[in-house]
Amino acid sequence: MSEENKQPRNAGVRQNRNTVAVSERAAFDNLGLTKRNAEYMYRFNKALENTKLSPDKKAAAVQDMVNELVAGQKSGKTAKNLYGDIDERVKLVVDGPVKDTAVIGGPNYWPNMAYNSLTFFMIFNLMFGIMYLFSPKLMQTSSPVGITAILISALVAGFILPIMPRLFDPKIKHKYNGWIRVSLVVLGFLVWMAMFYLVQLLPRAINPVLMPWPSIILGVLSIAAMFWLRHRYPIRGGFFG
Repeated sequence: MSEENKQPRNAGVRQNRNTVAVSERAAFDNLGLTKRNAEYMYRFNKALENTKLSPDKKAAAVQDMVNELVAGQKSGKTAKNLYGDIDERVKLVVDGPVKDTAVIGGPNYWPNMAYNSLTFFMIFNLMFGIMYLFSPKLMQTSSPVGITAILISALVAGFILPIMPRLFDPKIKHKYNGWIRVSLVVLGFLVWMAMFYLVQLLPRAINPVLMPWPSIILGVLSIAAMFWLRHRYPIRGGFFG
């Protein structure tokens, strides 16, 4: 056999594989997807082929995602935005949403509640303390916020905030639909504002206004407590995250 007719071993197999890969990739290009979304779906489909999911379920999962992407592209959505990393999406499709049987606030709710409360307590005390320090007249001309109102507002925020991200976590199987969960978020915000307003109406004997330096000191101590909590417990998000 002449040198011109010689071919590398398995060259035909590799060529066939490349042809199949190009054909599979082109199939997603012809579904109305953008180039980036088509590439995501091609890679997702290849990853899904390596799982034990039945062929019918694989096809249904891919078709549902394609339909959602085609509709979402009109508003600028991408596969990465909607589904995250491919490995995470494959795991979610294969295993299904995680059934979270823990308390509504999730694991480590109380440390997270304390951390969020301290965050708001720190912000309000530092903000008002510094403001009144440089503009003392504001304590007479404005309606200064009392320490009881700050404390109650911080506690209510601390109770609510760890719950809110879980209401929209796609990895959790939710009992209520999206509109109900959005309504719960709005209700929580309204309760928070109402509590702050009502406590602020209390007489100064119950809701005293601190002088600037005590407020600043409380804010600094709150930061120290926040660092300790973050070092001691797995805090999700928040300041200094």
